[in-house]
Amino acid sequence: MQDKSFDEPVRVLLGGPGKVRVVTSTKQAAECLLNYRWPKGTGKKHRSAQQACLDVLSGVKDARTARKAFEAAARESDVLVDP
Repeated sequence: MQDKSFDEPVRVLLGGPGKVRVVTSTKQAAECLLNYRWPKGTGKKHRSAQQACLDVLSGVKDARTARKAFEAAARESDVLVDP
């Protein structure tokens, strides 16, 4: 498993009301995608982000790809906290 750090963290509202999580790596993003209930469920962008994170952890893609996909999934579910 090759955990890769993000160039910039992604802030999301997950884990309870007002709970902001600061996601700084592919592993953390994968954990958020797999272990937390997302308000709008698991749509296409959520599934794409899961795959992107798994691809990075497997050494197939770079962290930039996973970060972009994770941010898109967070935006789709209205949990993205803009910086």
